[in-house]
Amino acid sequence: MSLSLLRGYRPELPAASRAACEVLEDVGIEVKRLQDTPRGEVLTVELLANRGDHHCYLGLARELGGRFEAPTVLPPLAPLATSDAPAPLVTTDTCLAFGVARVDLADADPARLPEEWAEALALNGEHTGLLAVDAGNVTGREIGQPVHVYDADLLSGPLRVRLSEEGETAVLLDADEPVVLPAGLTVVADDEGVVAVAGVIGARRAAVTDSTRALLVESALFDPAAVRRAARALARQTAAATRFERGADPALSAAGAARTVALLDAWGALADGPRTWSEAVCPPDARLAPREILLDIDALDTYYAVDFDPAVVERRLTCLGFTVRKADEADEAGSAGGRALRVGVPGHRLWDVFNPECLYEEIGRMWSFDSFPAILPEAGGGAAPTPRQRARTALEQVLVGYGFFEVVTDGFYSRTAHERLGVSADSPLTRHVELRNAIDRNFSLLKNNALLQALDIADYNQRRSLTLGKYFEFTHLFEAVGAEDHLELPVLWGMVWGEETYGAWQRGGQGFDFWYVKGVLEELAHACGTRFEFRRTADDPSPLTELMHPTRSVHVYADGRRVGLCGEVHPSVTANWKLRTDRVLYFELDWTALLAERAPEGAEQVDELPEHPLLRRDVAFHLPAGLTAGEVRTAMEAVSPLELAWIRVTDLYERDEVRAHTFELAFQNDNTVTADQVNHAMSTLTSHVLATFGERGVYQR
Repeated sequence: MSLSLLRGYRPELPAASRAACEVLEDVGIEVKRLQDTPRGEVLTVELLANRGDHHCYLGLARELGGRFEAPTVLPPLAPLATSDAPAPLVTTDTCLAFGVARVDLADADPARLPEEWAEALALNGEHTGLLAVDAGNVTGREIGQPVHVYDADLLSGPLRVRLSEEGETAVLLDADEPVVLPAGLTVVADDEGVVAVAGVIGARRAAVTDSTRALLVESALFDPAAVRRAARALARQTAAATRFERGADPALSAAGAARTVALLDAWGALADGPRTWSEAVCPPDARLAPREILLDIDALDTYYAVDFDPAVVERRLTCLGFTVRKADEADEAGSAGGRALRVGVPGHRLWDVFNPECLYEEIGRMWSFDSFPAILPEAGGGAAPTPRQRARTALEQVLVGYGFFEVVTDGFYSRTAHERLGVSADSPLTRHVELRNAIDRNFSLLKNNALLQALDIADYNQRRSLTLGKYFEFTHLFEAVGAEDHLELPVLWGMVWGEETYGAWQRGGQGFDFWYVKGVLEELAHACGTRFEFRRTADDPSPLTELMHPTRSVHVYADGRRVGLCGEVHPSVTANWKLRTDRVLYFELDWTALLAERAPEGAEQVDELPEHPLLRRDVAFHLPAGLTAGEVRTAMEAVSPLELAWIRVTDLYERDEVRAHTFELAFQNDNTVTADQVNHAMSTLTSHVLATFGERGVYQR
């Protein structure tokens, strides 16, 4: 764009070019380059993506006018009389406004185009050397309304705006051969066929030439989506399409033609004769209806942490083209002592201004965002984590700490895939919730178990030469109930296989067994403040029982209720996947059974941080096989002379016959507990453990 032309519309710009660029950037028009050329100073600017009104000098001048509190007015328009000729006909709702002006040219001498506009059009490749065409291009570049000109003598009958038909063709202005138009594009046509693709490009049949004397000037408004669709279908991104697909100003439909005629008249190119305007009747469109937004100045003050003067807000919005009036008493904020405004949205902003927040942005740019204080908005602390969220986080931390990776599997599989499990005919796993209209029959069954996909993951990784697998997933299973109903069950499952190589000097290459998985589950329960029981048999066995090793798997109970199972997958099942590993260990839990509290979520309270730090001590005992850390923990909890926050195992050392468990004890601290009291408590607990379990081989390390 030409900086000197822009100054003509906005003389308030600073005299220094760099300062002018800074003002443009401060209102949101990024200047990519400033060049000093033989044509004068030229700016390359990056416009806001959704602002069609920025694609012209008047639009940028209006934007700057809001900063300078200087109104922007349209340049002179030619008076046009109502035409007696038949009006154009619109038969599609993709045309929102359409009219044509008719004038006669005295001559089409391209020298009549002012040099500054010839150079300005050349900057964007729009200078054609045809005076009438260049006049339309000047109108588009000047006020932002695309216009198209026709040689009226080459048209047959009145213009019609309609949708293209299947197989219809047109020789477009930039083509030498007919182009097949996709059906359903918005086109302008006469009795003989298409003369333009609406809002995108014209056709050669009615194109203006040096000999044109009867001129028809089309000025319209087309649906942005229809123009975008046509431009993509034809692979042509013209200046008109760029503006129309961002939403043009309905108020400029007639003004575009009147400005083009005024330019030709000012350049001395028009012959004496009638200058008429004929406008089509278009289907109504709710998007073009007048719109007002209630702007609460008090809310605006809070938003930017600045006290705004309503009078200044009114002036600057008015200079941007908005209409502003004080809110009535009947309005929801009208009684705020003149601190509420009713803001009418102008035609060029109907496509992007819908609510007060849009006005906040306009005001922010007009004042400069850099002028506002840099403070954080007030915000609440947010809701406390629910018991469900806290339990899931605790479980994830334990599993990730053990080296498990979280995976995500499909919620569906096929009947063929499920048959690989080899379940018996009367197994509950044969019943599924099935999609009646599945697009892909390979994903028609909602999964009623997670083992199938867990084994698929093991197979996938082993075929890629991995020797270790540790993964888990929070998912849902679907249990069929009768013919029409089902239960949705929350499940946490995990699987391990292969050999784990430790990064320590002690040992490496240890395989996994049932006891490893049992230890992981005990740690999961402990992290959620509960404990598991493990039973070999169950009155109500899990549907997966027949797929597990009969002597190396157990059911898992919490609070007397079966919540899952764990153990080694039956070798006959893993054989169906041809897994290259001795053992595959698997667990599946209803993890919601681990919620520490089952009160309504709204009753959950945030744990308060202690005023004084907990008093922590460590003690290590050798525990022989058959004695669990849980038994030792229970014994210490029963006799502690000080209140305990927790006791947990933090380390396990095994070498030869030594199995040393390190327990961390955390005592509550009210700032009155002395070191001597803590030492006495530790001595009491240690003595009790040795007295209770000493005969079984327990000793302190």
